[in-house]
Amino acid sequence: MRPQIGPRWLTLLILAFGVLEIPWVLYLVFFQVRTGTAEHTHLAALGLAGGGAAWAVWSATLLWRHRRLAAVVTVMTGTWMAVNLFFGVTLSAAPVVLATIPGLAVAAGAAVRVLRDPERSPARWQPVVLVLVAVVLIAHLMFTLTATGTSMPADHLRLLVVLYDTAEVVALLGLGLSLRAGRARAAIVFGSMGVVLFFLDAFVNVVVVAGGEAFVAALFYAVVGEIPSIAMTAAGVILAMRRWTEVAADPAVGAKMGA
Repeated sequence: MRPQIGPRWLTLLILAFGVLEIPWVLYLVFFQVRTGTAEHTHLAALGLAGGGAAWAVWSATLLWRHRRLAAVVTVMTGTWMAVNLFFGVTLSAAPVVLATIPGLAVAAGAAVRVLRDPERSPARWQPVVLVLVAVVLIAHLMFTLTATGTSMPADHLRLLVVLYDTAEVVALLGLGLSLRAGRARAAIVFGSMGVVLFFLDAFVNVVVVAGGEAFVAALFYAVVGEIPSIAMTAAGVILAMRRWTEVAADPAVGAKMGA
């Protein structure tokens, strides 16, 4: 039986946050408004597309240099791409950046490869594709900043919020259960996903509101919800990376502890 990763209180806290968010998701299913208006969309695009490009380049660099940190960064990159794609598919007024599809696929494939065999050199074409994806995202961002307005209708808002928050629940519960079971690689994946999901949740919520009470509410939810969740998931990733590194470095340890 694998020993638990990290202190028990952290695992219980992560699981508690995940369980407590389930009633919130159920509330949103019935009471979240169906449509709305997204403001400051240029700033949101700067974070989503610009951030996606930065993560893609970082992943490419780590893969090219064959660094174990690529296990975390590629998962985060894939999650960032998935969020971009999800917003584009869900919101009719938001463009679907097709480059996020190969970006997501390559980042996910690279993450699986690194986590399975950290000693094996990644395929050289993977970082090249990620750099090309970053270039396309920057080009799309430049077009957005120069040729589009700063607000847009947000249809299918209830669907977007419910599915997004459900993904956050999955990330929290997956991380907590993985830490409890001593499964380092699964904890790295769920924790890395959670860091990105909660960060972008807070970022988008604060940026796209018009101001006033909505802005105050977004800040409040960030302080009591997203920021603590980011801290917990980041801590889980760090602890899981330590365990995974120990296992990968010493086969004898791996035979006893697994990952």
